[in-house]
Parts: sequence; structure tokens; C-alpha cells
Amino acid sequence: MVSIKSQPEGDDIMSSSYKGAVFFDLDGTLFDDDKHVSDRNLLALDLLRENDILPIIATGRNQFEISDTIEAGKFDSFITANGSYVVLEGKPIDVQVIPEQINTNLVAYASHFNEEVAFYNNVGCAVSGDNKLVDENYKALGLKKIIDPDYYKNHDINFSFVYTPVGEDDHQKGYEEIFGRDLTFYRNNPRGLDVVLKGVSKAGGIISLIEHAGLEGIPTYAFGDGNNDIPMFKHVDNPIAMRNGLTIAKQNAKYITKEDNNHSGIYYELRDLKLI
Repeated sequence: MVSIKSQPEGDDIMSSSYKGAVFFDLDGTLFDDDKHVSDRNLLALDLLRENDILPIIATGRNQFEISDTIEAGKFDSFITANGSYVVLEGKPIDVQVIPEQINTNLVAYASHFNEEVAFYNNVGCAVSGDNKLVDENYKALGLKKIIDPDYYKNHDINFSFVYTPVGEDDHQKGYEEIFGRDLTFYRNNPRGLDVVLKGVSKAGGIISLIEHAGLEGIPTYAFGDGNNDIPMFKHVDNPIAMRNGLTIAKQNAKYITKEDNNHSGIYYELRDLKLI
């Protein structure tokens, strides 16, 4: 495991005047199904700041994928790549890097099933090869497809993605058996698996950010809808599942929004919680 981590010591620890912090998943949560943030949800972010509550993105996506959202939502603090890349006030404070040899082994194993692997960092991504699943996924994400099987050899990689479809051809169990000592796999996409270093999660990103920002002791909230939100839910005071979320997410939540992600569920829940 390679970890590039800024340790908060002495003057590096911020003294916070915030009254609370709210962490937001994006897909299926802050985003509607068209990957937009509604005007009501944008208003909610501004109202949180007016009330001295810090809004923070916590997503499986990578920073370059959400640059428009960061700008529109005026975010300067975010947890991306399922906790592999954490930024506080525009400065990276916790960066996890998957070693080159592990990605080499991952590509070799995937090739047995004619499956491809994509490699991500905060500024870009590339994929080892092309197939129908790859094409469909890049179109769905709105990303430019770059085929470069050596990308991970020439760049630090925070996050990988194995194209193994859900269903009878799902090889998740096999990947976990072979690589479970070094990697964690999250199924958040029917076309494949999110891959991060073992133990990395949104929860770890939250812990790191809270420590650096001096947010200990203030109320914390998190909105999410999926499997990778459950570790986050366990490390905040008030976990909130979206109405449209998975059953398992709802089972691990303290609250469930009355409206779904397509109807500004976050705005109305924050209002009900009297945070805005």
C-alpha cells in the first residue's frame, strides 16, 4: 500500500468555527438521474454556508469528472475516488496510490475473462482496451475514452475500475479472492467494480478531513444511496438515505428523505432537519 498523507500536527490543524458538516454523495443523491444538481439543491448548499455548516462532496467519482459540480456548488472540500483522494480548502490532504505491480496483476487477471481495467487519478483516466461495456460506460459517464494500457505505469493511480458485468458473468468473488489482501472492490455500477486500496473508503476520507479541519465534536450528516455509502454512514452522527436508495443503505440510515434525487430530496430533508 502506498499512502501520501499530510499529517495534521500543531499549526496544521485548523481551528473550526463551523456548527456542523454535511457530506454528499453525488450519483443518485445530490445529482438527479441526468447528473445535474437542481437549483433547489444548489440553494441548499448556499444556505448551509450561511448557517456556518460546511458542505463536502463524498463520492466514488474522481475530481476531474466533477469539476463543473465543484464550481457550481462552490465546493472547496471534497472526498473523491471512494476516499482515495481528499481535498480540504483546495489542498490535497490524503492521497492513496495503488502500486503499479498491483495494477499489472489486476490487468493480467482480467485478461483471462477478456475484461478491461480503467485507471483514474484526480486529473484524468485511461482504459486498458475497448469493448462494448467500456464504450457504454464512457458514454454514460460523458467521458472521453482514452485507450492506453500503460497509463498506470506512467501516472499515479488512486482508483481503478474493472469491467466485469453484474449477473452470471460477474467475477467479483474471484477478484476478491485473488486481490482481497491489497484491494477493496465496490459494486456501484452494473458494468463493473470500483477498485481502491484495502481499507480505503469514504469513511476514511471523512475521518481524515474532520481531523485536519478541526471539526471534531460538531454534528455531522451524510446523504447517500448505495453500498459505498454505508461505511460513511457508520462514521457520521446522522446518516441519511435517499428515498431512491438501495434497501441496504436505508437499513443503515437514521433518516430517509421524503423525496427522491429527482425531486430535490436533499433540499427538503435539510429543511426538515432545520439545517437551512
